[in-house]
Amino acid sequence: MILNFLTNKKNIALIAAVGLPIIFAIIFIMFSPVSCNITSDSENEYIADSSSSAESSTSKDGVLIVGSDINYPPFVFVKNGNTVGFDVDLAGEIAKRMGKEIEIVPIPWDCNFKELNNDEIDMEISAIPITEEYEKIVDFSSPYFLLEYLLVSLSGAEIKIKEDLEGKAVGILEIEKENLDNDCLLNYEIHTYGGVIEMFDDLKNKKIEGVLISLPQGVNKLKDKKELYIVLNRIKTNKEFGIVFKKGNILREEVDEILEEIKEDGTYDEIYNEWFGL
Repeated sequence: MILNFLTNKKNIALIAAVGLPIIFAIIFIMFSPVSCNITSDSENEYIADSSSSAESSTSKDGVLIVGSDINYPPFVFVKNGNTVGFDVDLAGEIAKRMGKEIEIVPIPWDCNFKELNNDEIDMEISAIPITEEYEKIVDFSSPYFLLEYLLVSLSGAEIKIKEDLEGKAVGILEIEKENLDNDCLLNYEIHTYGGVIEMFDDLKNKKIEGVLISLPQGVNKLKDKKELYIVLNRIKTNKEFGIVFKKGNILREEVDEILEEIKEDGTYDEIYNEWFGL
């Protein structure tokens, strides 16, 4: 065996010189990262169906390509395999009045609006707040949604009107507290919560006597349980949502005109009441 090894050492050296680089290349490919994005199975399905359309959106005649994060009910979410919601219906009405079909492209939330600025989509709608920071990098439509909060108590309790809760223990989600003025919160003994279920459990168990909850969250919780809760008041905030466009896109002007028409002829109220009516 030793003699054979010595005899063939030139062959071995040749194999090593040629083969090792190939082996190293294979190992490099196997262990190189391919993506940093993690999406659900449903998101992957939609992205696979829409990827080719997204790439050619700016040259696709007769179709309005709309990007949206599809995980925020009731604005936009997947139900029975279809993308539905308030934002979807509103965007669909806009597309119809433009004489176009609509294509919803599921995209992950990105505060830099990468897909929009790369011309992969025509516009983005996904309950996106209009802020000075975002306005530096994109254009917004006129506001299409004003965030409201619901003041809620238990049906059949001693609390009958909003004034009955003044000075009483009221729950609010920690992440939603910043959207309400301190003047409003000072009316109550505020208890903060990390989740909706825990907060409403405390309401049902009478550890608190009311809750302040944003309309989108409230609709998801209350719509099918009207017999359990009573809405005492709706509180407006200064938080407005807009449709997003690439800087300088003239499409924004057309959409603003259509939004005004939709509001004036009552179509907006119909869509709003379908998704946010209680």
